[in-house]
Amino acid sequence: MGKTACKPAEMHVAIAAQPRLGGSFLRKQRHWCVRRVFFQRPAKPFRYFDRRHEVLGYARQSAAALIERAQAFASPSAWAALEVAGVASKPMPEHWRQGQPLHIEVLVCPVSRKDGEEKDIYLRALDRLGEDAPPRAQVYCDWFLRQWEGVAHIQSTELLGMGTRSRLLRRNHASGRRLRIVERPQALFAAEAVIADPERFAERLARGIGRHRAFGFGMVLLAPAR
Repeated sequence: MGKTACKPAEMHVAIAAQPRLGGSFLRKQRHWCVRRVFFQRPAKPFRYFDRRHEVLGYARQSAAALIERAQAFASPSAWAALEVAGVASKPMPEHWRQGQPLHIEVLVCPVSRKDGEEKDIYLRALDRLGEDAPPRAQVYCDWFLRQWEGVAHIQSTELLGMGTRSRLLRRNHASGRRLRIVERPQALFAAEAVIADPERFAERLARGIGRHRAFGFGMVLLAPAR
């Protein structure tokens, strides 16, 4: 019989919000809005859906608790950006089961940080292997599979899309509060998975995949196995 484990610490809740954000908003602005509205308890990891202007994320509080805190402490401009009537939540399962099949989808930022420098993992592969480096899509897929080692058995993987110019606004630490635009790669994966370690799977949901999770990358979306 497969083992069953609880998810970490507190019950996670899926939060859906509909802020007044146009598609031209940069990820930093979206992150700022979510963070300011929910004060120090943002939905993280989260994902922003441009077409329906919706933020979906995992949190440790219900929608009512987040709204109550935001109403008390968020700035007027941040509060005004939120469609309060469009904020909702649901409790996630309290337990995951070893051997449980799932369909997952994740938007990731495939970069790594080394010696203080952040770089596209494909460019790092080129640095190491030169002309012998695999295609960009293969490098990204191999990286994605490594994120699930010991967590879930990936039965099949599909790279739904990738780009090399996802724009973020980041603070320039050398010049104080000045913001600068940086470009980072992104890739959208779908996969059929079977849970290998329920506790680590729950932790992966709570933490997300890869870097720049605070900018809307790395949230693991779940659906029934296909």
